[in-house]
Amino acid sequence: MGNCCKNNLQDESHYSISMEKMGSSIDLLSPPAINTISSSDSLVIPSISEKRIQEILVSEKDTCPCIKEEASLTNQTLENVLYKCICGSFYIWKTDIVFWHYEKFGDWNIRCDFCLSYFSKSAWKCKHCGKIMCRDCGVNEGMQACVENCINSHELLWTPNFHTYNKSGYICALCKKYRKEPSWSCKGCEYYMCFHCGTQRGLKPNRNLLICKEKKPLFHYKRSEIAFVCNKCNEVSNKNSFSCNSCDYSICTHCSESILACMVAHPGFKCRRNHDLNVMKYDGFIENNGKMCSCLKCDNICDGFGYLCRECFEGYCFKCGDEIIKAIEDFSGIKCGKGHYLFWNPSLENDNGNLCMVCWKRTFCGCFRCEDCGINVCIDDISRIN
Repeated sequence: MGNCCKNNLQDESHYSISMEKMGSSIDLLSPPAINTISSSDSLVIPSISEKRIQEILVSEKDTCPCIKEEASLTNQTLENVLYKCICGSFYIWKTDIVFWHYEKFGDWNIRCDFCLSYFSKSAWKCKHCGKIMCRDCGVNEGMQACVENCINSHELLWTPNFHTYNKSGYICALCKKYRKEPSWSCKGCEYYMCFHCGTQRGLKPNRNLLICKEKKPLFHYKRSEIAFVCNKCNEVSNKNSFSCNSCDYSICTHCSESILACMVAHPGFKCRRNHDLNVMKYDGFIENNGKMCSCLKCDNICDGFGYLCRECFEGYCFKCGDEIIKAIEDFSGIKCGKGHYLFWNPSLENDNGNLCMVCWKRTFCGCFRCEDCGINVCIDDISRIN
């Protein structure tokens, strides 16, 4: 308990979502060593008597002023209901946990401290003890993550791609306005929620780059009679803006477009030299490189926009890029026939391609790999692995 208050907020994101549910306590004591067979049925939560749980919680509150302050929160709405951890602190639904894990450990594959399975997407993290709980384990404990679904109950996923493959924009399902900006979307059902409507409903992008100089998040404001000066282009305007509500920092809508396009959906989505990819026009590539660019996955000549690397003049078309990102989130930590974990490995510049052991085709855009068996599985076949 000695260093409980020192780093209470050190690793927390400035745009993480806090939710509380008093009385929903979860045992975070070290679980016993158990050999698990599959990630779906291996929930490991040792049991403790209710009396012992209450003793631990009282002890935490009496010795830690930070936790005592958190426990005094009374505004119990759906948006700020907190889910309590056994250590006395609270769980936070972190959309940026994959980026946090990658920056801290150099790995985007996260292990759940309860079911011991691997995953690579949003999850719960305790503010105090740092235990990580995957969404499936959270569901088993009655914890509701801040997510939105389309009309067919598919989860909306954040994407910097504001194009719909055949169009240069979309109609937001909530505000009914035509938008040209990143969104939360279900591409299969053609259901889109714009950035503004998503933030109003509590959604947060996987990595928020719309921040002020003090690293605080910027909020969307509609036009007003009071003009502002954009801190990027220095233009004076009274139109829509992204601004910090605690300091005089604003970004106009035009300057925010390039920033929103850089909010990559997953740190594993890289070029062959390990650079991040952004939504960009191919026109600039042709002017700078003097040649056409083809998609690293489908090998089709790209036109218009795509997921591109500014330094290497290569990348992916929107369709292939979205497929790769979704596969990384859905299938990271899946097991091969011998029970070993498969993880996503981006293609390297000097690779001769990876031979898929399912379709026996060579791919140059990366693959899922089992290091123990030495096998590769391509994006198109990873869903066939049981």
